[in-house]
Amino acid sequence: MDYEAPDKDVTIWATLDERAAASRGDLVVHWFRTAIDSFFSSGAKETADSYARATESFRGGRQTRLRNVRENWPAFAEALRAHPFYASVGFHEPSVDEDEWVDDYGRMGSQHAGRGGTHTELSVFLPGGDRIVDPDFCARLFDFLAVALDGADPVFARVDYLNFHDKPDLEVALRRDHRKYLSESRTHLRGYSWITGMPGELAARLGGAPRLTATGAFHAVRELRGGGVLLLATETLAGYDDRAMREVFRALAPVLPPGIPEDDPARGSLRVVFEDASGV
Repeated sequence: MDYEAPDKDVTIWATLDERAAASRGDLVVHWFRTAIDSFFSSGAKETADSYARATESFRGGRQTRLRNVRENWPAFAEALRAHPFYASVGFHEPSVDEDEWVDDYGRMGSQHAGRGGTHTELSVFLPGGDRIVDPDFCARLFDFLAVALDGADPVFARVDYLNFHDKPDLEVALRRDHRKYLSESRTHLRGYSWITGMPGELAARLGGAPRLTATGAFHAVRELRGGGVLLLATETLAGYDDRAMREVFRALAPVLPPGIPEDDPARGSLRVVFEDASGV
């Protein structure tokens, strides 16, 4: 599913599979709780009201809907722990009319991916605006992922600016089937961004955190307790220019899928290096 929300210009994505010490239900609960505590814990007017939804299965099943997720967190956490097909939480300003639609200030979600829900896609959408040049705000994004995924060994993670699509740009540019990418996500890295997360198998092929740090392509490298690493390309999101992107590409080329990327007119500008990674 693709989203368009220009006011929420910072997007965070992570993909889980079944290879983690904790259950995916517990990891989903941890993702939502960490996002709330990291980005929506204050009593600011923009996030004073909230909603939460969870749908048990693709065909429907039990539906959970509630308002004010902070006060009703235990009930929603129970629904998340069952690892539902779809779940979302949104924060917005108070509305006098409960039936009036109010745009989300920010939101988070989870959804099954792959045939039979082999994978789980997690997301957070935030307003960045001028804050993309602020080192403190950008550090919070990196710290959030490090905490939210610490008990997992994610097959992929990324943080992007003005990219509202659930498929990474490289996946689109190489025109490979989404399910094939998911099934090979511990063999080939699905893409690269300002922040990139990779599973332990791929990090090991690149020499682990010490070797990745030594490349000089990353501002910070952080190992996850459950496996895998997070890679921060530049101190700020605004600083992730084409030069920085190329350095990340070259550092990660040995684990990227082969093939020459192509533009996709339907998608618009793709932030990838238009070279075959296998030739680097």
